Amino acid sequence: MRKFVRLKAEDGSYICQLTAAEFKRLQRREGVRKNVAQKTASVRTILVRIEEVFGLPEGCVRFFKPDGQHAYNRNTKIKRILRDYGEE
Repeated sequence: MRKFVRLKAEDGSYICQLTAAEFKRLQRREGVRKNVAQKTASVRTILVRIEEVFGLPEGCVRFFKPDGQHAYNRNTKIKRILRDYGEE
């Protein structure tokens, strides 16, 4: 029988479900190099890379707009996100 670990958000909703082995592997990823995304990169590229590096299931990560209610489209450029958050 496979054991699963469920990751929860602050509001109590489940973010994603991982097997116990995946969760242990995720916890050991402390030394992974983290780079700043290029402004011309799409959200899709960055999300895929984050999921790959941290061993998360596909579709588990999303970038939310400043209102906190809506996620960015996967075709959105990082430049747009920086502008919306006032980082540019």
